[in-house]
Amino acid sequence: MRENKIYLFLIFFIFIVLLPFFYLHQGLLLIDTGREFYIPTQILTGDVLYKNIFIIYGPFSYQFNAILFLIFGQKISTLAVFGIFNSLLIIFTCYFISCEFLKKSFSFLFALFVMFSLVFQTFLYNSNLTYCFAIVYALSSFLLSLLFLIKYLKTNKINFVYLSCLFAGISIANKYEFIFYVFILAYFIRNIGFKNLLKAFLCFTLMPLISYGALFLQGLNFYDIKKSFNLINNLITAPLIKYFFFKTAIAAFNNGIFSIFTILPVLNIILFFINKNEIIKNKPLFAFILCAVASSAKSLFSLNVFHMGVFLLPMCFLALIAMLNIKYQRLLPFFIIFCILLFASEDFNSLKNKNYLLSSSKGNIHTYQKDGNTIKQVSDFIFENTKITDKIIVLPEGCIINFITERKGDNIHYNLDPLMYFNVFGEDKILNYFKFKLPEYFVILPIDKNEYGYKFFGKDYAANFHNMILKNYNTVYEKNNIIIFKKKYD
Repeated sequence: MRENKIYLFLIFFIFIVLLPFFYLHQGLLLIDTGREFYIPTQILTGDVLYKNIFIIYGPFSYQFNAILFLIFGQKISTLAVFGIFNSLLIIFTCYFISCEFLKKSFSFLFALFVMFSLVFQTFLYNSNLTYCFAIVYALSSFLLSLLFLIKYLKTNKINFVYLSCLFAGISIANKYEFIFYVFILAYFIRNIGFKNLLKAFLCFTLMPLISYGALFLQGLNFYDIKKSFNLINNLITAPLIKYFFFKTAIAAFNNGIFSIFTILPVLNIILFFINKNEIIKNKPLFAFILCAVASSAKSLFSLNVFHMGVFLLPMCFLALIAMLNIKYQRLLPFFIIFCILLFASEDFNSLKNKNYLLSSSKGNIHTYQKDGNTIKQVSDFIFENTKITDKIIVLPEGCIINFITERKGDNIHYNLDPLMYFNVFGEDKILNYFKFKLPEYFVILPIDKNEYGYKFFGKDYAANFHNMILKNYNTVYEKNNIIIFKKKYD
């Protein structure tokens, strides 16, 4: 216990010392991170998820962040600070899971690895200010669920089953990423008796029922659910999403020395079969390895640690070192330290790119020079030339501008990247939608959408939409490839 306290204190101390370097230096404001600020504010205005707010994730993270905004204010720092608390939860939970299989000294090093590989990355994919709070809340609750499952398998105490199922339900209410884990959990608790299984099921469904139940009380109906499901199905089966993940997979092999992590999921499967006799005898370890492999199914052949694969990295890396620990214990600390230094170097090196201090009424944040200039220019124009009641849609995306200026956008079509424009909604339906819902202003930003095989909105794709704008709007601002249109009035 004393050794645990020392290591936990060291982890916390190192985290607090490093935090000022990275605090409010993360995320990609013009893209997904901005959406994470905007949607909770729309919930607070009375709009309902899946009914008149389109999202592709579970509702929990947006509902929870809306509550945070309600209590602590609609500031950038509100989500940033809670993101930090959630990151600490992830780090500490990873430490405790690791302690179940490794020496505490190795677990301490693993916690530092998680800190540098996931928490302090400065780009879009980190656990503080991320592309999607649903994934980091899903990750922390999944890890807690897994920890309690391991505790149950070691102690046979039924209360750990209930806690495991509760946090598994919270994870699924955020994002589907760890859905395969639910089946593994069900397998390992299948013999606890009908009464206990019923209680476990109630624990699992508690948060999803509360989360979705609140939406139905707000006016959501099954037709809305069906309509959203159809759109999400369009996304999952879209040709452009396949193109996107193909490019992501290729990029994973072009990350220099970090490409060594690309094959982690496959390597874990190979190591499992090499050590299967030792692993299967150890039921908690067996359960953990199964969970690690299942959670990485989405990135099985291409774990990109600078993309969405980073959220799966803690599990994959711990599975690796847990299996290496069986035969190569002496070399393990050197390997982990090497990986820590690798990511730490990249984290600090990337800080130089976050050199623009964006000041706003919602708080200050460091971002990329190009993004910061764009947000500042457009926000200044909006404050000086528009009314608070004006509806302003930023294309192909840019919800952070709506958040900063407190101007409403369109809560269905707030993102018209090529995937959404062509495959999810469809051009004809989008044009028909806006025929009756023209906002006061359109803003077109020079955001390159090369990840979908196109570049700029209105030039390389969405020409018909652009022509609709030209027909109904006057150009009132044009600078640095930013164009702002104001609606014509007869």
